[in-house]
Amino acid sequence: MERSATILSLAACLSIMPGFCQQPAGTPATPQKPYREQLLERARQGDADAQFDLGKNYETGRIGLPKDISQAQYWYRKAADQGDPYAEASLGILFNFGKGVQRDYAQAYMWYERAAMHAPAGDRDSIVEMRDELAGDLTPQQIAEARRLAREWKAAAPKQ
Repeated sequence: MERSATILSLAACLSIMPGFCQQPAGTPATPQKPYREQLLERARQGDADAQFDLGKNYETGRIGLPKDISQAQYWYRKAADQGDPYAEASLGILFNFGKGVQRDYAQAYMWYERAAMHAPAGDRDSIVEMRDELAGDLTPQQIAEARRLAREWKAAAPKQ
């Protein structure tokens, strides 16, 4: 399978995860607060799942949010700072395609590598396949550096 098809397959796979772009079943919004507001509140409180969901909803312009890749990247990074593999893979996709950021294959590889480290077994294969297909666009030195960065990566320091 060619790289773009594989990457799009993972992106589609990530996009159909439960809670991805819509209110999860069994999570009714209170009459006082719509789901979007509850999601934002949970994300601001540091809930990595909510941060990832908010990032996906900003990326796609769903649940009444504007399509805003900058906000998507911000929320993905917040979730990635907590080791969320889907946020890490989503950052890899943004860098791989230059979606809202400058295209950077080494950064994409690093985020895919991080995602592969944290992903559940059932999702790891797709992430590894995307990472490995991207390797064809990198030198061995760039791959070694991306792997080193993935191993040594530390979450951004919290803002005071």
